[in-house]
Amino acid sequence: MKRFVKGLATAAVTFMAMQANAVQVTYTFRVNSSGPSIYPCNAGLLTENPYEGDKAICYTADTHEVCSPDCVGVDCQGNDNGKPGPELPGPNPHPHFAAMELFGGDHHQPPSHQPPRKNACECTTAYGRKNGNYLHATYTPWGENNDPHKDVISGQGNQFAKLFNDEVTPYKNVLQTLAFNLGSELYTAKYFVDICYRGSQIDYGTINTSWNILAETAVTDFGFAPGGQGYSKLSDLEMKAYVICTTQNKTCEHGNCNDYDTAIDGAQVAQFNNSFLDYLGQGKFNYSDKSNWVPAKGSFTQLIDNKYEDLGNHAAAKFCKIRYVYSETNGLDKDKAKHRKWQKHGANICTHTKVEMASMGECTNCGGGHKH
Repeated sequence: MKRFVKGLATAAVTFMAMQANAVQVTYTFRVNSSGPSIYPCNAGLLTENPYEGDKAICYTADTHEVCSPDCVGVDCQGNDNGKPGPELPGPNPHPHFAAMELFGGDHHQPPSHQPPRKNACECTTAYGRKNGNYLHATYTPWGENNDPHKDVISGQGNQFAKLFNDEVTPYKNVLQTLAFNLGSELYTAKYFVDICYRGSQIDYGTINTSWNILAETAVTDFGFAPGGQGYSKLSDLEMKAYVICTTQNKTCEHGNCNDYDTAIDGAQVAQFNNSFLDYLGQGKFNYSDKSNWVPAKGSFTQLIDNKYEDLGNHAAAKFCKIRYVYSETNGLDKDKAKHRKWQKHGANICTHTKVEMASMGECTNCGGGHKH
């Protein structure tokens, strides 16, 4: 009996020792998830008018030859302007010989007929050159589903009238439909569309990054195209593209674990100033001009193609804005300017924009002694 009890005691001690070697752990970790977003977000329109007064651009409606808008003999206000009266257009005879023949007088042959004078001289007007253009757009607040719309009358001079007047609001909206309706007398409109980019909110403070940025456009004419020359050729359309970005702070702190989205405000987002055509303001930007491009139907032309671009201190893109600008230039040259055609014509314009993180590497220039 004692031997059995002793055996039980030995077994109990052994079992307790085995229990003492059993361990377990509970570990909680975090997953941060935030993807980029890119979308059309703003548009603008202006109409340039480099001329003063009426009758700046005049040509005959049928031959498109430059003509003089002045009346001959008595002007349109009833005043004698001292200019000789018009010859009767051929093949009518000279009035002197017509009268002689009628009353049985001299039947000499009349002089050779004069070519018809082009009396239909069509000219632009002081206000018609700058009025008649507007844009129509529908848009949706970013992340929502509704369909507000807005009509915006063209700006004039060198200031665009924009769908959203400030540079922050566009980041909060997504364009759905956009149409520029151009009815001014000359091809002098300039219009743009913005593409907004929201970078991932993942903290890349301990990572060196580089970026590929692509902006390209295609123009496909439709409607009236005399001699195969459609809207883009009639207007001598030029295209340019601009990009500006803000970047994450290079703090080299480990993943930011707060639960709040980055504020969409002027301190965070990339913004063009009102004079962006002359100077883009602060921030990283690139520029390309394809003014001599002749569009081929359905083809894309690259305006910006930057590969493995350092946006500054190898930091990640926070917010970017890519602006495509299209300029009608035919009406800016007085020697070749033509009136805007009455027949309906235009173009479908496509843009393709890419902002991508091209590479990741160790952060060798970070403070605090951190490497990743």
